[in-house]
Amino acid sequence: MKGDKPMQASELSKEHQVSELKTDTDNGKTNRFRTLFDDSAINGQKKLLSHLFLAGFYSLAIWWISTAIIIYFNFQPVVRFYFFLTSLALGLIWGFLWIKHRNDDTIKGAYISFTGALFVWGFVEVSFYTGYIVGPYVRPIFAISPSWEAFHQAVHRSIYHEMMIMTLGIAALGIFWKAKNKFGLYTFFVLWFAHQSCKLNVFFGVTNIGQEFIPDTVSDMAPYMTVANMNWLFPFSVTLNTLFVYKFLKRARNPHEPSWRRIGYVLVCMMLMLALLEHWLLVLPLNESLWDIITPYIH
Repeated sequence: MKGDKPMQASELSKEHQVSELKTDTDNGKTNRFRTLFDDSAINGQKKLLSHLFLAGFYSLAIWWISTAIIIYFNFQPVVRFYFFLTSLALGLIWGFLWIKHRNDDTIKGAYISFTGALFVWGFVEVSFYTGYIVGPYVRPIFAISPSWEAFHQAVHRSIYHEMMIMTLGIAALGIFWKAKNKFGLYTFFVLWFAHQSCKLNVFFGVTNIGQEFIPDTVSDMAPYMTVANMNWLFPFSVTLNTLFVYKFLKRARNPHEPSWRRIGYVLVCMMLMLALLEHWLLVLPLNESLWDIITPYIH
């Protein structure tokens, strides 16, 4: 019996060491996660570059995944209404966080502001493609080329949606114009510009109109999409988009900018570059899109 006590003490000591090791490991993981959003942890050029790369990857990943989810559920009529309500709830939650962090001049604030605007815009897209916030039905014009009458009917068919976007844009300007953290505001208007520009280019004529991604809820808008090699608006859209990419990249590379702002510029700049890529895919003779991997699951 006396020999059992040292053995028990030894086992307790081992268990204590294992517990301490596990705690240290968990604390190390938590600290590494916190350093992603800690401005003071960026203490060198190499460290900053890794943060900028991570911001670009995050922007690309969340945009692609969220858009793929929206495309998929737009073609699921059984859960379409619940998907609309879910996107509304997420838009409200992230919209609140976006407003709450409007003066948060940290890396975390830049990420939250960007993500908040992205989720708000996600609801904007869902509300249109699910057909719940669109506009009054009009009998479409079947014309070979775009006309003012067709343009008027297309606007009329989506007037509620356009009014909602304009209301959100005006509200965002009023709330964030004097805020320290404007990256959510930049994100919202970049997505608005890309949305409107792509719609207008598809109306005036492009090679790839993406008709396979239009669900039945708004299929009556297909006649307003024109197939053509090029249109007069496309060079202006691409040029303006390229200028914005250059401007944001220049800001992101400026060593005099605080690290949180440089990361914020990268987050928004990735949206601009993706919008530019989407524009070029409208006219290039590739017959491909960024969403071909989703197509087999929606038709």
